[in-house]
Amino acid sequence: MHTINNKGILLSIFLIIALFCHASVPSEANFIRLEKTFKLNSDGSQEFRCNKILKIHSHPAMNSTYGETFIVYNPAYQKLIIHSSYTKMVDGTIVKTPDNAFNEVLPRYASGASAYNNLKEMVVTHTGLELGATIYLDYSIITNSDRNQQLDIKEILQESSPVDECKITIVAPKDKHLSYQITGLSYLKTIQKNHIEGDQKIFSCQLSNIPAASQELYQPENNPMTPTLWLSGYPSFKDALSNIKKELSKVRALESETFAQFITENLTDDKSKAIAIIDHVINGISLTPVPLDNIGNNVREADEVLRSTYGTEVEKANLLAIMLKAVDLPAEIIAVTPKYVNVDNCGLKAVKEWLVKTSLNGKERYISVKTISASLTPFQGSIYRASTLDGNILDIPDRKAVLNCTYDIKISTSQADVKTKIEADSELFPIDFQAYVKQWTGSNNAQVTNYNNGIFTIEFTTTNRISNKDEYFTYKLPEIPFSSRVLNSKRNQPLEIPYLSDVLNDYHISLSDGIELQSIPRIKTINNSVGTFDIETKTQNSSISIKKKYEIKKQLIYPNEYQLFRTLNNENEVNQGKELIFEIK
Repeated sequence: MHTINNKGILLSIFLIIALFCHASVPSEANFIRLEKTFKLNSDGSQEFRCNKILKIHSHPAMNSTYGETFIVYNPAYQKLIIHSSYTKMVDGTIVKTPDNAFNEVLPRYASGASAYNNLKEMVVTHTGLELGATIYLDYSIITNSDRNQQLDIKEILQESSPVDECKITIVAPKDKHLSYQITGLSYLKTIQKNHIEGDQKIFSCQLSNIPAASQELYQPENNPMTPTLWLSGYPSFKDALSNIKKELSKVRALESETFAQFITENLTDDKSKAIAIIDHVINGISLTPVPLDNIGNNVREADEVLRSTYGTEVEKANLLAIMLKAVDLPAEIIAVTPKYVNVDNCGLKAVKEWLVKTSLNGKERYISVKTISASLTPFQGSIYRASTLDGNILDIPDRKAVLNCTYDIKISTSQADVKTKIEADSELFPIDFQAYVKQWTGSNNAQVTNYNNGIFTIEFTTTNRISNKDEYFTYKLPEIPFSSRVLNSKRNQPLEIPYLSDVLNDYHISLSDGIELQSIPRIKTINNSVGTFDIETKTQNSSISIKKKYEIKKQLIYPNEYQLFRTLNNENEVNQGKELIFEIK
């Protein structure tokens, strides 16, 4: 007994030490100080200056995460100045970054796009690194005045490691219009100041103890809880869009228009023409994800984009719009921005996506130039807004995607014959929906049998063999997977649902003579602020009726409501493809 007590005490000591060590382990690195200054000079030139002091705590931080710093600029109108770069080792030794540690390469996102091969990415390789070493880097990017660019900034103030002190400074001539907003500050200590100094106005914001950026999945692309600076020198977002509209008005498109007419000359209906053009722009023109501000908001001519077979997102959107209009289909470019930020405090950096809006058979459709899949914008009105290049805000209603599934199932001891009928919102599907329907349902005989008021009716039949052992067998209920995710037990950041949904699965099961249901009939209802889940099972003689409803009311789930959503989602997961147990009498 004495030995057992000693072992128990020893184990307790080890556990306490382990817990203490775990609690005291620092992050891989931390930014002791991070300063970013955005300056607009009276002659129209701009300067972005970044000064960072970063302390290394781990080998991954030293060898990969922070071993190099990458700085992208455009030498056609920008100049990079390295003010200082060195490492302070643990013993105080200063190791200055040698000349051969500064190397310029082509940014990866510009590879394969010769029009953007002038872009440069300075790779600064930090030397003298060891655990406990501190990296010092101070550099500026100067933008020439002849670019006549407005300040247009979206700067995320959170890093992959904690930031002890962060200071943001904006400097501009005192008579210059500037709009700015910092979002995601609700949980941070901040000090903000505005003052005039000579002929300049200066805004500064000091933030303390910014935690490391979360690695949680399914975060919003524009996270309202992430500290972000939005800054614009445009009088309004409408003026920012007019800058792109002006660029597009210079574009020549005779070759693009002729090509659109050529590839559709044997097609007689608008839908077939639209499919042919969309397929060419999405699959025939590769996407080059070069940010607009890296190329001075320039847009190449549509004909050049067509010939080169690559383009930026806005270039592809412009080409698509031009080609659709060439065959007498309506088309206009749409800018999608987050709703939680005041759009007039933003420039073009606020645009999440460039789409093309068209109309087929009297129904408006939003077309993405990134993927052949349907754009979900019509279902995202609660968190995103859409604007035309004229600055007009389009009404995107806060609506749910509807999916009603009816399954008529006849079960015998050898097989289950299933007749499926699905009523689904047509905007969940691309314009070329028939091939997608087969893939989505997993059935080669799935067909759209009706279209009424924006709702597709999809029907198909399947036969599943049943393997029975002795007097029992199981049958798994069919179900179309719909916006369901496996989730962690806790969450610190918002969860973005692709779209609001209202799903009903209605099963009508008839059993052959001599078969009896042994599963316990399930009845459960959950109703909370995030959504509802309801399942009810009824049996009568050889008939079984199961109704399952799953509705999500909010597209952005904040941490305080995450458990409510997880409860609904888990209940749906448990009952998805539910197996029923039958006995052969």
